[in-house]
Amino acid sequence: MHPRSAVGTGQRDRKHDTKYLLHLHLSTQWAHIRGREKSGHSQQRGVDCALGHFALANIFFIDDDCASQLVVDNLTQRGHEVHRTSCLEDALHDIECIINSDLVVLDLIMPRLGNIPTDSPDGERCAGMLLYREIRRKRANLPILIFTANQDPAPRQIIDADRHARYIGRWSSPSFSEFISIVLEMAGAQASTGRLRPFIVHGQDEKTKLELKNLLQNTLGMDEPIILHEQPNLGRTLIEKFEDLATTADLAFVLLTPDDKLASPGDLEADKRRARQNVILELGFFLSMMGRHSGRVFLLYKGALDVPSDLSGIVYIDISAGLAAATEEIRRELAAIDH
Repeated sequence: MHPRSAVGTGQRDRKHDTKYLLHLHLSTQWAHIRGREKSGHSQQRGVDCALGHFALANIFFIDDDCASQLVVDNLTQRGHEVHRTSCLEDALHDIECIINSDLVVLDLIMPRLGNIPTDSPDGERCAGMLLYREIRRKRANLPILIFTANQDPAPRQIIDADRHARYIGRWSSPSFSEFISIVLEMAGAQASTGRLRPFIVHGQDEKTKLELKNLLQNTLGMDEPIILHEQPNLGRTLIEKFEDLATTADLAFVLLTPDDKLASPGDLEADKRRARQNVILELGFFLSMMGRHSGRVFLLYKGALDVPSDLSGIVYIDISAGLAAATEEIRRELAAIDH
């Protein structure tokens, strides 16, 4: 029996398909060559990157969204070897080729396979996790970029804990050119600056905002911080602009400063203050996107503030005495982050 006929039903027998046999022959040879030179290839790629010479990458896209073909075409035109399949079954069949690639771009929402039991946790919303587990079983360090509309916390926690994987949500995806750069960087075909890019969330305290920008960029050596109002609009709404820029950041520094005065009926604390509401909204976005336990969301607290009860217990960095006094604490937290 042809091996494909044993996987699922309703698939046409491709035993006599000349194109398929040629593809299988070339893929098998490619896997053999990649496996034989695997360690040497990784070392040479590191040398090439150090010298500014970037090797062409072998990338697999497993995604049934036809829009991903635009990315595939762009990468192919750059000379990279790019394969795309919209069928999870085909990807599982070609697993030996996939694990010898430089990068896998994987959607979690894929049609359910006929041979997956109905009680399997891998329904259509996270069927891609079946392939993710199979890849990890065979190769623990293969870079995997999860690009999906699935926002379920369970698979997201697994991806966030994987140092060789990255999650990007389709609902807040970066621009096309930024996404191409992310793919090439993860595949080892484009140099990383090695510097973290911070996003500053702020209210009306302009002085503290500029001091923080100077500290991050000039003292701690990060890339220029993203400050929303300093970036071009490009015809986007405010929330679209924020989502686009937020997904390009590696860290978020949230300035909780006493900007707004609270006035509640019968409130005896006439001078009670809170941070601007846009700051709280953006804080929630970053906590969701980066993860509360990632250490990448920094809460910088200044003065007496009323904060949402959901944030109770989270450790803040007190900057009431000035940012200079908190620099070493910020530096220690940065050192603990897994870059």
